[in-house]
Order: sequence, then structure tokens, then C-alpha cells
Amino acid sequence: MKHQPSRQQTQQRIHELRETLNELETQLAGMAVQEQAQHEQIEHLDDYIDAVDTKLSSLQLFWNSLKQEWRKPKA
Repeated sequence: MKHQPSRQQTQQRIHELRETLNELETQLAGMAVQEQAQHEQIEHLDDYIDAVDTKLSSLQLFWNSLKQEWRKPKA
């Protein structure tokens, strides 16, 4: 003879599962917000990389100009 759970036990289990489901949905929503924030940070990272690349190019140009000036014969 199988032991079947009582109606109260079944309702208790349903209640526990609903609470767990609610917690998981809350965690999932929080993860979605966090993921969106990460995407926004990545977008800003692209801007910073462009700015650094521009500064690097400017410094390289300046350095090359400076080297040419130093190499010019002094009159």
C-alpha cells in the first residue's frame, strides 16, 4: 500500500514551490537589470577606447615631430 500525502501536505508543498518560484523570478529580474547595466558600461568602454586611441595617435604624431626637430642640423 502506497502512502499518499495528505491534502494539507500537498498544499504545503505547493505553497513552498510557489515561494521558491517567486524567489527565482525575483533573482532573474535582478539579473536582467544587472545585465542591462553591464551592456551600458560596455557601450561607454567603446567611447573610452576611442578616446585613448585618439590620444595615442596624437602622442605618436607629437613624438615623431619632436624626433625630426632633434635630428635637424643645428645652424
